[in-house]
Amino acid sequence: MDEVFTFGPVPAAPQMNVTATYAELKSSPELYFEESGADIGWMMSSSVLVFLMIAGLCLHFSGISRPQKTLTLVRLPLITTAAVGCIWYTWGYSLAFSPATYSTTFGGVSWYGGDMKANAYLDVTARPVGIQGPDSNSMRGRKIPEMVYVFYQGMFACFTASLVAGGAAGKMRVGRFLLFITLWVTLVYCPIARWTWHPQGWSKLRGAMDFAGGTAVHVCSGSSVAAFAQQPSAAPPPRQSDLEMEQAQLPYSINHMVVGTALLWIGWFGFNGGSALGANLRAVSACLATQTAACAGGTIGLLLQWGAIRLDRIAEDPDQLFHTPSIQEFCDGVIAGLVAITPAAGYVPVKYASVFGVVAAVVCKILRIIFSTFLLREDRLFVFAVHAGGGATGMLLTAFFAEYALIGSRLEVDEELTTGILATKPLASMVTVDLWIERWVLDFGKDTRCAQAIIC
Repeated sequence: MDEVFTFGPVPAAPQMNVTATYAELKSSPELYFEESGADIGWMMSSSVLVFLMIAGLCLHFSGISRPQKTLTLVRLPLITTAAVGCIWYTWGYSLAFSPATYSTTFGGVSWYGGDMKANAYLDVTARPVGIQGPDSNSMRGRKIPEMVYVFYQGMFACFTASLVAGGAAGKMRVGRFLLFITLWVTLVYCPIARWTWHPQGWSKLRGAMDFAGGTAVHVCSGSSVAAFAQQPSAAPPPRQSDLEMEQAQLPYSINHMVVGTALLWIGWFGFNGGSALGANLRAVSACLATQTAACAGGTIGLLLQWGAIRLDRIAEDPDQLFHTPSIQEFCDGVIAGLVAITPAAGYVPVKYASVFGVVAAVVCKILRIIFSTFLLREDRLFVFAVHAGGGATGMLLTAFFAEYALIGSRLEVDEELTTGILATKPLASMVTVDLWIERWVLDFGKDTRCAQAIIC
């Protein structure tokens, strides 16, 4: 027998189909967004939580880095945040999310924004923004003012650039990096963000499901760091003995690493939950999925390390079979789970969230071993292995576990498509993003080498 629950009197349904001109919205925005107070409050809180993640990055990166890079990794993400905030204010949001003009569209796809009114936030006061409906001209549910969306997406841009800053430490001086990040946000991040989230975006129109930035944030930043790792360091490190090289791999500060991971974990609830664009059940589901994936990833990270230690000790010292695993493996597993659930948090039922954490922890562990040993030895922060690898894992798993009916909403994809076909959509999106970034970053390194002395 089904359970029966009793609620209080049901309030009258609000008028959801009120029309208004933009002039009327600007003159009295409080009349049209009065019912969205909780949504606005949640989005503002989520934006602050995303900013908290940047502080977590500073501590996490400085904790796992070499002692020589600690100061750089503490300050560079914050400097990058300030620079990207200015870029977002001046032209970044306009390129990524403003309405497209005829000259910026091709085949129905909008590659970048063309509305100059969004530059310097001139005209982003009260235009409504909400979850996109089945066509490009409709939105579902309550809407938030555009200025709230500008603030939230600006934090995403700052966080993504801060991830890239971790891979740039030691590769170029601050002046040259700020020039690079200006061009990178303009030519790489803004188009990819538009592909992912704008209703006329390339991957959005093709059905790629990315709830909170698996491609636009994690694959994008990880691929950029991988390209950076192929560039020679600004100052080649001195020759070291094997013992010195082994000691250089140890975390500089366990305390910084653990506190940074905790701040990232806390901020990720705003990162994923805020992508629901309101205080609704989808946001709750995204937050719960985030927590579940992080716990599963951290646990698997510990078990993998414990298993590796146990195998090493079998032949050497049986008394050390139950040696305590490193807390670094736990932190890496937590972050891998958080990254993997990012594209799926609002599309996948919570019961499947642990799968993302488990698979991502295993995949990222394997990628760390492969890339740190053979391919990307310069990426000592493992940004590519954890963020690009975890983001790609989450994107592919989303195609298999996403449900079309979730918390009263439908995904904007064709229900007749098979899971295999759906899996090719995020794969094509990620490959395109990776090739675009790799080519651009490598060309930047070649073309600006002659001007390095002037810039620095």
